[in-house]
Amino acid sequence: MLLRNGYVLQTDENHIYFEKLDIRTKDGVIVELDTKLTQDQNEDMVDLGGDLVLPGMVNSHYHSYTNIIRGTSFGEPLELWSNDTVALGGVLSNRDMELSASLGIIEMLRAGVTACVDHIPHLGKAASIAEVYRSTGFKAGLAPMLHNIKDRDLLYNMDREFQKSSGPSPFPSTDEYVKFYKDFISEFNNPDGNTRVMVGINSPQRADDELLEASSQLSRDYDLPVHSHLLESRWQRLSADHASSPVEKMDRHGLLTHKTSLAHCVWLTAFEVDLLAKRGATAITNPTSNHFLGSGVFPARQFLEKGIPITLGSDGVNCGTNHNMLEILRFFLLIERNSNPDYEGWIGLKKGYEMITKNASSILAFSRPAGEIRINHSADLVVVDRTHLLDILDSSLPSQLIFNSSQLDVKHVLINGAFVMQNREILALSEVDLRKEIAERKRELEGSMKEALEKASKDKEPFQRTFRSLQEKFNRYDK
Repeated sequence: MLLRNGYVLQTDENHIYFEKLDIRTKDGVIVELDTKLTQDQNEDMVDLGGDLVLPGMVNSHYHSYTNIIRGTSFGEPLELWSNDTVALGGVLSNRDMELSASLGIIEMLRAGVTACVDHIPHLGKAASIAEVYRSTGFKAGLAPMLHNIKDRDLLYNMDREFQKSSGPSPFPSTDEYVKFYKDFISEFNNPDGNTRVMVGINSPQRADDELLEASSQLSRDYDLPVHSHLLESRWQRLSADHASSPVEKMDRHGLLTHKTSLAHCVWLTAFEVDLLAKRGATAITNPTSNHFLGSGVFPARQFLEKGIPITLGSDGVNCGTNHNMLEILRFFLLIERNSNPDYEGWIGLKKGYEMITKNASSILAFSRPAGEIRINHSADLVVVDRTHLLDILDSSLPSQLIFNSSQLDVKHVLINGAFVMQNREILALSEVDLRKEIAERKRELEGSMKEALEKASKDKEPFQRTFRSLQEKFNRYDK
C-alpha cells in the first residue's frame, strides 16, 4: 500500500518535526519512506492530502473492565477505593467484559492509540477479552493477574482488624495458574500478529514465593514480558518498610529484567530505583489515576537520572481518567515542570512523546518494532486532519500536538499495515450498536452495581479505620 502526500512525524537527536513524505507498506511493515514515490502496478494508494501522520500511541497500563464502571467513584485512597472496584468487577458477565473492552478500543482508536497493555484481574473472562482484541486487530499485551495474598493479610496494621486468613484459599493454586497460562499462551500469544501474552503479576507483595517462581519460569520458558503493579501508595510503602522490599522480592525470582514493566512506581527507595536501573526494567507512570486516588507524584527526575525508560498509562477508567494518551502526557509534563525549578531540565517534546510511542511499544515486545515511522517498523499509523491544528508555523505543530490538542481529529488508523479505521469509521466494531447494547443492559447492571457498592461500603470500613489511624505515618513520606 502507498500512502501519499502526508506530513509524517519524524525525529532527530533532540526534536520531533513533520516532513512531507510518502509511505509504502508491505506485509504490515514500512518498506519505503521518501518523497514522490511511484505507485506500483496493482498497489493500493491513498492520497492523504497533506494530513498529519503519527506513529500509533500506546496505553502502557490499563484495565479494560473499568470502561463500563466509569464514574462509580469520586476517588478515595487506593486501598479503600479498591473495595469498590473489586466488587463492581465481580458482577460483570463475560458479555459485559467484551462490551467494556470493545468500548475501550473504540475510544482509544479515536484518540490515536493503537495498542495497550490490558492487566486483566478476572481469569475466567480473560479469553473473552482477548478474543475482542484479536478479532478487531487492535494490538494488546494481555496480562492476566497472578496473585494469592489478600491486601488484608499484608497491609501494615490490618492484623488489628482481621485475623490472618485461614481455611481454603479463594485463589487458584500455583499449578492451576500455570495451566491457565499455558492454555492462554497457546491460544493468544502471537508476537507476529496483534495479541501478545505478558506475565501479569498483580503486585509482588500479593504473590507468594512459589507463585512468583512459577511466574518467572513462564516468562523464561515462553519468552514473555513481565508486567506488574509496584509500590503505588503510601500504605504499600509503609507495609514494605515493615516487611520486605517487593522490588528485591521480584529480583530474587528473576522477574526484574529488561523485559519487565512496572506500573506506578511512586514510592520506591533510592536503592530500589538503582536496582530497576541495573536490571533494565521500565517504569510506567499513571499520573491521572494516581492524582485521582491521592497516591502521590511519580518522581520522574529520579528515574530519568538513572536512565530508566518511562512510559505512561491511563490505568482504570474509573480512576478519573480517559484514553487520550496525549492528554495524559500533557498532564504528566506539566506536573513535572512544577516539580523541577530548573527549566533547562524540563522534559522535551521528543523525550515526552517517546514515552507514549517508542518506549511504550518496546514493553509489548512484538516481533516488529513500532512507535516510530521508520523503515522495517510496524505500520501502526494514525492519520490526523491537519486542519485540527493551527497551520501557521510548521515548527509549532509538535508543541501544538502535545500541549494544545485536547482531542485529535483522527481520520484513519492502520495497525500492522491494515486499516482498522478509515474515513473516521471504525471497521470491526459499531459504536452505535455497542452503546445500544450497553443501554439495554442498564437495568440489570444498575441493580447489580448498586448492590455491589452497598456491600463494598461495609467491607471497606476496617480499611478506613486503619487508614485514619496511620495518617501521621503516611505524612512522613511526603517530607
